[in-house]
Amino acid sequence: MRHFIPWPGVLLFLLVLLLAECSAADHDHGDATTSPPPRGRRIVLALGAANSYVNWTRVEEAQQQQMQPTSSSSTLWTVMHADLTGFGNLMKENGFQHALDQYSDKLIRVVQRLAPDAILVSSKGLGLLTYLIDRGVWRGPSILLSPIPNWSNHLRAQLLDGSNDNECIHVDDEASFEAEWLASMEILKRVHNDTAPTDHPLIVGIGTSDDEHFLIVDMMEESQVCGNAVRIEDSEDAEKSEIDNGAIHTQTTFADCPTWSVYSFPGDHGWKTNASNAANIAFLVDQAFLDV
Repeated sequence: MRHFIPWPGVLLFLLVLLLAECSAADHDHGDATTSPPPRGRRIVLALGAANSYVNWTRVEEAQQQQMQPTSSSSTLWTVMHADLTGFGNLMKENGFQHALDQYSDKLIRVVQRLAPDAILVSSKGLGLLTYLIDRGVWRGPSILLSPIPNWSNHLRAQLLDGSNDNECIHVDDEASFEAEWLASMEILKRVHNDTAPTDHPLIVGIGTSDDEHFLIVDMMEESQVCGNAVRIEDSEDAEKSEIDNGAIHTQTTFADCPTWSVYSFPGDHGWKTNASNAANIAFLVDQAFLDV
C-alpha cells in the first residue's frame, strides 16, 4: 500500500535535523582512530556523520547494571567512536557524497584496524554503514539509531544495478527519499538476511514520535525489500517489555527479514541523546549480541 507523503513537511524536518546535528559534538569516548582496542570485551564501533552527543560512558554503565549475575566477561562490550570531526560541516556545505569522499579512506582504515564486533550508526550515519557494506568492508551485526539515508554514489549504483523494478523510483542526480530508502535497504539486506553465510542481526532504535515512524519504519516497509512490517504488540502472544530504567519499548519486525528488529522508545528523533535512554541504547547493543 502506497502512502501520501507530505514532502514539504518532510524536507523541513530533515533540514532542521541536519542543522541541529551539525552543531553538536561527538562524545570523546575511546577514539577508534588512535586508541588501541580493549582486551576482554567486544568492541562496538560508533560511526557518526555529524551526530548529536551520546554519552557512551552512561550507556556502558547501564550495560553493567542490566547484566545478569551469571553473565560471563565475554558478554561485556565497550563503545569506541571514529573521530570524523569535520564530516558534518562538509556534508552541510557540499553534500553527503563530498564528505564521504574526503573521509572514506579513514573510515575503511579504522574498521580494518579495529575489527569491531558490531557497528553502531546514528541518523545520517546510515550512509556510512551502507558504504562499508557496499565496499565489502563490513559483514557483522549492526545497530542503527534513528537511521536517515543520504543520496550518494553507492546508492545510485545500487538502483542502476538492475535490482530496481519499482516503476515509481527514478534514478536521477538527486533522488527521492523513497529511492534513498530502497537502495539502502537493498544494500543492508546483502549482509542482514537469513540466507547469508552468517546470519547477522540488524537492530534499529527509534523514537515513538509520528515523524520517526513515518520517516523510518513506514519508509522501510514501503520499499518492500523486507516485506510487510509486523508490529509485535499487535500479535496475540505479544508483551511490551520493560527495561531497567522503567521505559517501555515496543518491537517491530519484517516478514522477509527475520533477523531485523525495530524498537521504539519514548521521544522524538533526539531520544538517543537523552540521558534517560542510555539503558535503552545498551539494550539495543545487547540484542545485537544475543546469538553471536
